[in-house]
Amino acid sequence: MPYIPADVVSRAKQMDLYAYLHDYEPQELVHVGGSTYCTREHDSLKISNGKWYWFSQSIGGRSALDYLIKVRGIPFKEAVETIVGRCAAQPLVSAPRKEPPKRSLLLPDQNSCSLPQAVLS
Repeated sequence: MPYIPADVVSRAKQMDLYAYLHDYEPQELVHVGGSTYCTREHDSLKISNGKWYWFSQSIGGRSALDYLIKVRGIPFKEAVETIVGRCAAQPLVSAPRKEPPKRSLLLPDQNSCSLPQAVLS
Protein backbone atom coordinates (compact mmCIF):
# COMPACT_ATOMS: atom_id res chain seq x y z
CA MET A 1 0.00 0.00 0.00
CA PRO A 2 1.50 3.38 -0.97
CA TYR A 3 2.38 5.83 1.76
CA ILE A 4 0.47 9.11 2.05
CA PRO A 5 2.55 11.86 3.68
CA ALA A 6 1.14 13.32 6.90
CA ASP A 7 1.03 16.85 5.48
CA VAL A 8 -1.17 15.65 2.60
CA VAL A 9 -3.56 13.94 5.03
CA SER A 10 -3.56 17.09 7.16
CA ARG A 11 -4.53 19.21 4.14
CA ALA A 12 -7.36 16.80 3.31
CA LYS A 13 -8.67 16.96 6.89
CA GLN A 14 -8.78 20.75 6.83
CA MET A 15 -11.57 20.89 4.25
CA ASP A 16 -14.99 20.88 5.87
CA LEU A 17 -17.98 19.24 4.19
CA TYR A 18 -19.79 22.49 3.37
CA ALA A 19 -16.74 23.86 1.51
CA TYR A 20 -16.26 20.58 -0.35
CA LEU A 21 -19.88 20.34 -1.48
CA HIS A 22 -20.13 24.05 -2.25
CA ASP A 23 -17.03 24.03 -4.45
CA TYR A 24 -17.12 20.59 -6.07
CA GLU A 25 -20.66 19.21 -5.83
CA PRO A 26 -23.00 22.22 -5.55
CA GLN A 27 -25.94 20.21 -6.90
CA GLU A 28 -25.81 18.10 -3.70
CA LEU A 29 -26.05 21.05 -1.30
CA VAL A 30 -29.55 22.06 -0.12
CA HIS A 31 -30.15 25.04 2.15
CA VAL A 32 -32.46 24.10 5.03
CA GLY A 33 -32.51 27.35 6.98
CA GLY A 34 -30.19 29.72 8.77
CA SER A 35 -26.71 28.23 8.54
CA THR A 36 -27.93 24.64 8.19
CA TYR A 37 -27.66 22.60 5.01
CA CYS A 38 -28.37 19.02 4.00
CA THR A 39 -27.50 16.93 0.98
CA ARG A 40 -29.91 16.17 -1.83
CA GLU A 41 -29.20 12.45 -1.48
CA HIS A 42 -29.53 12.29 2.33
CA ASP A 43 -32.00 14.78 3.78
CA SER A 44 -31.26 13.64 7.34
CA LEU A 45 -27.57 14.55 6.95
CA LYS A 46 -27.31 18.06 8.38
CA ILE A 47 -24.31 20.37 7.90
CA SER A 48 -23.82 23.33 10.24
CA ASN A 49 -20.97 25.24 11.91
CA GLY A 50 -18.18 23.20 10.34
CA LYS A 51 -19.66 19.87 11.45
CA TRP A 52 -22.08 17.36 9.96
CA TYR A 53 -24.33 14.67 11.41
CA TRP A 54 -26.33 11.98 9.61
CA PHE A 55 -29.27 11.52 11.97
CA SER A 56 -30.77 8.41 10.36
CA GLN A 57 -27.45 6.53 10.70
CA SER A 58 -26.21 8.17 13.95
CA ILE A 59 -22.80 9.08 12.52
CA GLY A 60 -21.10 12.42 12.14
CA GLY A 61 -17.84 14.20 11.58
CA ARG A 62 -16.08 17.46 10.93
CA SER A 63 -14.36 17.12 7.58
CA ALA A 64 -15.12 16.21 4.00
CA LEU A 65 -12.70 13.32 4.49
CA ASP A 66 -14.95 11.89 7.23
CA TYR A 67 -17.94 12.25 4.90
CA LEU A 68 -16.32 10.51 1.96
CA ILE A 69 -15.21 7.60 4.17
CA LYS A 70 -18.28 7.17 6.42
CA VAL A 71 -21.14 8.12 4.07
CA ARG A 72 -19.87 7.39 0.58
CA GLY A 73 -17.83 4.36 1.63
CA ILE A 74 -14.69 5.47 -0.23
CA PRO A 75 -11.46 3.92 1.11
CA PHE A 76 -9.18 6.31 3.05
CA LYS A 77 -6.45 6.52 0.40
CA GLU A 78 -8.92 7.27 -2.42
CA ALA A 79 -10.78 9.81 -0.27
CA VAL A 80 -7.56 11.72 0.48
CA GLU A 81 -6.59 11.63 -3.21
CA THR A 82 -10.07 12.84 -4.19
CA ILE A 83 -9.91 15.87 -1.90
CA VAL A 84 -6.26 16.75 -2.53
CA GLY A 85 -6.57 16.09 -6.26
CA ARG A 86 -9.57 18.39 -6.58
CA CYS A 87 -7.85 21.08 -4.53
CA ALA A 88 -4.84 20.93 -6.83
CA ALA A 89 -6.94 20.91 -10.00
CA GLN A 90 -9.08 23.83 -8.92
CA PRO A 91 -7.56 26.12 -6.30
CA LEU A 92 -10.02 27.24 -3.69
CA VAL A 93 -10.91 30.88 -3.56
CA SER A 94 -12.61 31.52 -0.27
CA ALA A 95 -14.49 34.74 0.16
CA PRO A 96 -14.51 36.18 3.65
CA ARG A 97 -17.77 35.64 5.46
CA LYS A 98 -19.91 38.74 5.61
CA GLU A 99 -20.70 40.00 9.06
CA PRO A 100 -24.35 40.88 9.55
CA PRO A 101 -24.88 44.64 9.73
CA LYS A 102 -24.74 46.13 13.22
CA ARG A 103 -28.21 46.98 14.39
CA SER A 104 -29.18 49.33 17.15
CA LEU A 105 -32.50 49.57 18.90
CA LEU A 106 -34.15 52.93 18.33
CA LEU A 107 -36.61 53.86 21.03
CA PRO A 108 -39.37 56.40 20.52
CA ASP A 109 -39.29 59.68 22.42
CA GLN A 110 -40.63 59.51 25.95
CA ASN A 111 -44.32 60.28 26.22
CA SER A 112 -44.78 63.78 27.54
CA CYS A 113 -48.35 63.16 28.75
CA SER A 114 -48.62 62.45 32.40
CA LEU A 115 -51.21 60.03 33.70
CA PRO A 116 -53.85 61.16 36.17
CA GLN A 117 -53.01 60.39 39.78
CA ALA A 118 -56.02 58.01 40.07
CA VAL A 119 -54.60 55.71 37.38
CA LEU A 120 -51.21 55.48 39.06
CA SER A 121 -52.58 54.31 42.42
